[in-house]
Amino acid sequence: RAVTDKPSLLMCKTIIGFGSPNKAGTHDSHGAPLGDAEIALTREALGWKYAPFEIPSDIYAQWDAKEAGQAKEAAWNDKFAAYAKAFPQEAAEFTRRMKGEMPSDFDAKANEFIAKL
Repeated sequence: RAVTDKPSLLMCKTIIGFGSPNKAGTHDSHGAPLGDAEIALTREALGWKYAPFEIPSDIYAQWDAKEAGQAKEAAWNDKFAAYAKAFPQEAAEFTRRMKGEMPSDFDAKANEFIAKL
């Protein structure tokens, strides 16, 4: 934390397949499904008593970011509306790019470039 003028490298030692009684720490837990039997053993080893895809309400409440996300999106939309008023061309260009649309003259310019090759 003392060095702020360049990136830091964080290294964490982990165990691949952690919690899997028969496959933790082995290549068998990487790149292939554990299988139903091993999943059941892993859930038991981790003390996970919930059904697949069930998220306990207390955990869900801690991770639920809908309200915060909606507030941030509304703030962004307000800022972008003000930006679009002040800089309409730049805002239109940004919007076009965010939609993944090519410039209207792309085909003509691409053909012109290719013809010069």
